[in-house]
Amino acid sequence: MNRCYRLALACLAVSLPSGAAAAQETRTETLKQPPVSSRGRLAVTGCAGQTISDIIVITQPPFIDRLPARLEWVRRTVRRTHVNTQDAVLRRFLLLKVGEPCNQIRRAESERILRAQPFLVDARIWVFDDEAGGVRLELETRDDFSAIFAPLLQWKSPTLRGIRLGESNLGGSATLAAVNWRDSRAYNDRLGIELANFAFGRGRNEMRFLAQRNELGQDMRLELVRPFYTDLQRFAWIGSVGGTREPMVFRRGELPRNALTVRREFADVGAVARVGTVGRLRLIGASITREAQRTDAQSFLMTRAGVMADPADMVVPFFRPQRVVRLNALLGVRAIRFVQVQGFDALAGTQDVRVGMQLGLIAGRSITVREARDRDHFVAANLYGGYGGSRSFVGLQAASEGRYDRDLRAWDNFVTSGRLAWYFRPAIGQTTVLQSEWSAGRDMRVPFQLSLADREGGLLGHRRSSQAGAGRLVFRAEQRLVVRTRPNVADFGFAAFTEAGRLWAEHSVPYSVSTGWRGAVGVSVLAAVPPRSRRMWRVDFALPVSADPQRRFEVRFTSIDRSRVFWNEPQDVQAGRERTAPTSLFTWP
Repeated sequence: MNRCYRLALACLAVSLPSGAAAAQETRTETLKQPPVSSRGRLAVTGCAGQTISDIIVITQPPFIDRLPARLEWVRRTVRRTHVNTQDAVLRRFLLLKVGEPCNQIRRAESERILRAQPFLVDARIWVFDDEAGGVRLELETRDDFSAIFAPLLQWKSPTLRGIRLGESNLGGSATLAAVNWRDSRAYNDRLGIELANFAFGRGRNEMRFLAQRNELGQDMRLELVRPFYTDLQRFAWIGSVGGTREPMVFRRGELPRNALTVRREFADVGAVARVGTVGRLRLIGASITREAQRTDAQSFLMTRAGVMADPADMVVPFFRPQRVVRLNALLGVRAIRFVQVQGFDALAGTQDVRVGMQLGLIAGRSITVREARDRDHFVAANLYGGYGGSRSFVGLQAASEGRYDRDLRAWDNFVTSGRLAWYFRPAIGQTTVLQSEWSAGRDMRVPFQLSLADREGGLLGHRRSSQAGAGRLVFRAEQRLVVRTRPNVADFGFAAFTEAGRLWAEHSVPYSVSTGWRGAVGVSVLAAVPPRSRRMWRVDFALPVSADPQRRFEVRFTSIDRSRVFWNEPQDVQAGRERTAPTSLFTWP
């Protein structure tokens, strides 16, 4: 674990000064040559091989248009405190350069890659005649609201239970920096720092770092990845290292919850290369991974007064430790095109959905290295399919993995999850979303439970549910309506929703039970700030409809951007997966 921390701190020390240098370079460049709009020049329909004589970058703050007099102070305040994304950062995502022929595919792909960045609301590349036989490109972007302020409040005293503060576009450098604190009563307060740079190393690379002290442990992760953004790039790679020590808390129905301390360390490095033509290609590569996992044999109770001994008759199954190093083969198959849509996962914002099919496969075999003497095979698959357009779209994503123990000659640790969704937009401002989500674990060798109380994968109104299972199936239906408002401060809307789900038991998952169907109905108030932002703010009012004795009327506040990735797997499912499966390479935006 100490080696992980030292490596993480060294990478951060290298990355932060380079961001400051880039910022200084951008400021100097801006002072020497401020961008001048090409409006008034002859617009060109598209790129047709003309030589690019210049590329102008024009960045806009979150609020562009003037607001009504009583709200104009909002726009002025944001513009004074907000720093627009740096020109040099935006140019790193362009697939076009000055002096090269103007290519329409590269122009469209550059727009799409920029739109996929979480710090931007929108991006457009306009083409103008330079009056000298070539063309002049103008990149125009609008930033998203970058301040992070997320308090955790409760009705009773103390009202403030926690807070998350930070910036999602620090100094316009495409860097997220945030700190969080949460009161944990009888346990250690949760304290953490999160850093992410979406243009790391002056390229289209991502760096993510998390260091957090939890109630009874810690979590540290560092990941450097060059995602496969576009069929035009040749290579993608990933490197990650991390470790966690935290209690796995088990729901046991009417019995008090007990817990086991789980320690995990992981590291991997890998790369893939493109083979084939644009639009129909394969990715072939390899990786080396290390996994170490150990679960304490003695369980304990986590009560409001602190840790207490677990009675002898309430023990949990023994989980065998794991220490393995694997060589893995990576294969991706992709036949994808992108369609620009509005109002799917965002309230009114623009996103690009994938139409076609893509498949990522991983096959690994253990090798003996020092103390890593586990003998196994590991396989994993990630499948995506999408069909439709801007009015109606159907998408499916499923991910599964399993391990074959070569000593016991048996398969174990099957984990699978997925999402099937249909988006229907019959008119502007109206969206219907029907979806099903499933997750399951079987023959688990690590502590694992699923519940309807999970914030991401469960049901509203059931966050206090004490029942757990090995499999979970949830259906959701939502009807959204965007309301036209005069003040150009935000997009507003309302939604009506219904949810239904149930659990299944399995012998390797402690205290798992099979339940009947549980449900919830409710309404939501929706908002996006600034207008056309892809981040949706929600206030859900949910009334549970079930026989669960812990059901409660719930008011839930959330703020999530779901437009970048079709399926965000719930954290309780991730707890059962191998940490080194390189999903960042195969979950292409």
